[in-house]
Amino acid sequence: MSEAFDPWNVADADDLFTASVAPKSAPVAPVKTRIPSFNIKPQYAGQDRAPPIVVLPKMDVKLRMHEEVTSKAVPGMGEDGTVELFVEGKVMAQAESSINRIPPFSLQITSPPSSECDIMYQNLCKVQTERKIQGSKQRSIKCKVDLPQSKDESEVLRYSMTAETKNMPLLVQSKATLRGNICRVGIQIRSNLSNQGDINDLSISIPIPNTMQESTVKITRGADTGSWDDCKRMVTWKIGTLAHGQSVLVSVEAEISHTMAQLLVDDDLSSTKFNEKIQCPVLVRCSSSSDALTDFAISASPWMEDPTNLSSQQDQSYRLLHRVPTRK
Repeated sequence: MSEAFDPWNVADADDLFTASVAPKSAPVAPVKTRIPSFNIKPQYAGQDRAPPIVVLPKMDVKLRMHEEVTSKAVPGMGEDGTVELFVEGKVMAQAESSINRIPPFSLQITSPPSSECDIMYQNLCKVQTERKIQGSKQRSIKCKVDLPQSKDESEVLRYSMTAETKNMPLLVQSKATLRGNICRVGIQIRSNLSNQGDINDLSISIPIPNTMQESTVKITRGADTGSWDDCKRMVTWKIGTLAHGQSVLVSVEAEISHTMAQLLVDDDLSSTKFNEKIQCPVLVRCSSSSDALTDFAISASPWMEDPTNLSSQQDQSYRLLHRVPTRK
């Protein structure tokens, strides 16, 4: 008998499958594992409950301090010497809150003593404490401020003060020279490097005295920005913006009057008296939206009896009229 046709060796594969199956082994007894017990108390059970999380309302406070300042250089104090300041300032505030009311906030004020600085508070600003800062002439004042719910600014306080400083935002140098019968006045102004920003709305004015002939007035530097007003007898340069650390130079000249020319040859007229006759004071006007001229300082913080998540923003500005005597 011939062998069955098996091209794929199926018979051998069956033997191979049978041989590859592992024989059944005896059953294994299950192993009992003891799980340790932990004494876990349910979270927030009874007296162990965690305190609830309190979400403070958000509050944004914007403070704005503006000063109107007139100043004059103190004679005999040097080129960059002491300057007297006369200041009228005010503090404005605006607030927004994440709740349907405006919570109060604390306003901290650092100010010169009351003998030098008079503060006038509005009804929405109540003084809580006032003390002298140790080792300083300054005083620290803490106020409670209750702002109305409004999109407009509210005036918080006003202050007036006199002060002296050597750190003016502008360094002004002026000089008058006499050559023959021609008097020339030159002015150089430089923005102080300690300024935070640029000087804006800068203008320079020189009143021409009667000891100089108005018909002979001539602007010799800064003619593109300068003008002569014969009614006011005033030369004015409108500079505009003076960038941080930059300087500007202007000058004007005119013939001295015939009377002064005659006095010039008079041996009885001293040079000091003559210089007083031709004195031309310099008037400088300017403003800034990023600096302050005094050490009056303010800051806002949460009122602890009605706490908030407070963030504050502060702007400071001034407008200045500065008078400088002409140097000889």
